[in-house]
Amino acid sequence: MKATRRGVLAGALAAPALAGLPRAGWARGGDALLVHDPGLAAGRRLAELHPGEVLAITGDRIRFARAVFERRPSLVIGVSRHADALLIEEVGREAGYMPVTAPRSLGPSGWVLAPRA
Repeated sequence: MKATRRGVLAGALAAPALAGLPRAGWARGGDALLVHDPGLAAGRRLAELHPGEVLAITGDRIRFARAVFERRPSLVIGVSRHADALLIEEVGREAGYMPVTAPRSLGPSGWVLAPRA
């Protein structure tokens, strides 16, 4: 597998991004849930930095997203391809979540969904 400079940089920036997210939002209804695309270097880096805390986006994306939102996490933080992010966001909207501004340090593949207030 070939690593790109952009992918390596995004992966290296994922950890500081998570540290910069507001903790107050995490306490609303449970824990934040981290999801990643194991096919992306940035996603694999996120999984390496947070072992056991990150779900890999696998299988049918719609079923995966429904299972994620059934858990009612306080935030869903992801690093994935744009197409996967759009599908997960659509399921999230149906479950009462909306996109919020992701920290720049998550890189171009990062996104965050939070419950509507």
